[in-house]
Amino acid sequence: MKKLVSSVLVIGALLAIFISGSGYKGFISAQAPFDARAIVWESTPQDNGQVETVTPAGVDQVLVDFPAGDQGNWAERCGQDYWAAKGQGAAIFAGAASGSIAIYPLAGGDPIPLGTANRMACAGPATFQFSPKGERVGYINYAAESLDRSFPYGDIMFYDGAAGTQQTTFDWGTAFSLYDDGALMLRMYPDGKGNATEADLDWWDGSAKQTLVTLEPVYPPDKKDVECGFTSGSVARVGNSAYVLTGQRCETGGSSWRLVSVPMNGGAATEIASGQPGGGFFPESFTTELLATKDGKGFLVAVPSGLERNTTRLQWVTPDGQVTPILEGQHILADRFGERLSEGRHMMLSADGSTLAFVTVSGNGYQSLWLLDLSTPGGTPALIQEQGANERIFQYVWSPTNVLYYIGGSIESNSLSSVTPGGSPQRVERGRFFQLAVSYDGKKVAAGEWYANPDSVGDDLFKLDAFDTSGKSYVLKQGDTTHNQMVPLAVQ
Repeated sequence: MKKLVSSVLVIGALLAIFISGSGYKGFISAQAPFDARAIVWESTPQDNGQVETVTPAGVDQVLVDFPAGDQGNWAERCGQDYWAAKGQGAAIFAGAASGSIAIYPLAGGDPIPLGTANRMACAGPATFQFSPKGERVGYINYAAESLDRSFPYGDIMFYDGAAGTQQTTFDWGTAFSLYDDGALMLRMYPDGKGNATEADLDWWDGSAKQTLVTLEPVYPPDKKDVECGFTSGSVARVGNSAYVLTGQRCETGGSSWRLVSVPMNGGAATEIASGQPGGGFFPESFTTELLATKDGKGFLVAVPSGLERNTTRLQWVTPDGQVTPILEGQHILADRFGERLSEGRHMMLSADGSTLAFVTVSGNGYQSLWLLDLSTPGGTPALIQEQGANERIFQYVWSPTNVLYYIGGSIESNSLSSVTPGGSPQRVERGRFFQLAVSYDGKKVAAGEWYANPDSVGDDLFKLDAFDTSGKSYVLKQGDTTHNQMVPLAVQ
């Protein structure tokens, strides 16, 4: 790929040429109104290009240079919990089905490598995690063949969050939750027919592992020789108890879900609630999720809804077994590995765990964006934006300061907006945006945008915009007729 390094003066000249007829209303000047550094994946239709750091002066550093002419590569933020060292670095995947994970400092310098992994390690809501203080990082390096099995599994890898040295690994991992004092892990084991007939709930304290309980599927009563197996899971710790949400399927009786509690010092599992999902469990879709409320008095449970392979339904569940459906009859989009518009983009939890942002989708494709307060069980989602025909929520991202930025509208015309929990949405700018990144302090946004080619009607080109909370904006990098698309991954 041709490296595009432009001076500030050249950028100003290009803006005058390209933007004069594009309808762009942002800042147009040779002098940037504020400093912005963005980690960007830049590619063309002929070449996957490179991952680079872009500043107002041009490309400051090439971080990853993909092989020339190769179209099988991908770059993305690693999960939802990708910020390292209080916003000084971002964890990013770069590669094809398998590739490298590294923490890239936004101020420049050498990355901290975190090994080579299946890209699915960065595709789910909790497949990649930092411990709350950032001292440790973990992810599931999924086995490629697990996508052809009835349950997803891989090696759970733990690294030092500062040095990048590997600490330990555990095989057959399906879910984990990382804390400052250790990790809770759900590890599923197959029988001779490939069914996950046992699942260990393990606690690792940084030096030793303890198995708290071994779970088995619930078999239909009074029926012999029925094959059953776990299909998915999610775990959480609240106080002195661990909680496990599992999905399972039996050849007779279909699919079901079950929530149990287990003492953190080990012991028998106690069932809290169970039921049938609206659809099946699929190994590439993250449709089984357990989120504890901030007050520790209940859980938000997601299970498949059946509209698509990656749609869920939500329900409140309290420790006494009370189940309360949320938005009955509606379908919530969840992450799905391998689908570009769904991988790592949905059911976004705020950094402090107090609010969930999600998108509902109807059978005719209409989408709506919602916020749900997770401070205590029983709340009702707040509708943020409702889309019509040929419109969608392109992307939504939380800043660690609990501001949600999102793009909603159509390809021809949409808006970049922001909203805080309990507040009203505010438009940042109109445009034709398609992907965004938000700074750790929530004060800057980088957004990829389409713009009309002035020399060819209907031939859209790309540019990278920068915005700040004071209302200032400018084009951080202008695309050209090579159709160099710029996808922001992080900004500072």
